[in-house]
Amino acid sequence: MITKEQYSNLKEYWDYQRLIEYNKELLKSSLEEIKQREFIPNNISTDDMFEDVWVKVKESDYENPPKSWIPKDLKYRFEWEDEPKDTKKGRPVVLRAKSYNE
Repeated sequence: MITKEQYSNLKEYWDYQRLIEYNKELLKSSLEEIKQREFIPNNISTDDMFEDVWVKVKESDYENPPKSWIPKDLKYRFEWEDEPKDTKKGRPVVLRAKSYNE
């Protein structure tokens, strides 16, 4: 957990680490939802999909976490935060096929 002292000494660092963690959680959650809807064959794991997609995500694509977001990973959680609630926040994933004219 991140202590108040650690956070006050390296606020920008921790804010950025939490931004990355939020976007990783968001991507994992989206991939699991897609997998549950059976758009993906069972022999492809969400972990493999995550690894393939995450390397293509640009920093400019990151979404800011809502103020109520609490990281699942204790390493990125503030000492004053409670356990995360299992709510889905953020923009829904929309898959679009490119037309041949693009």
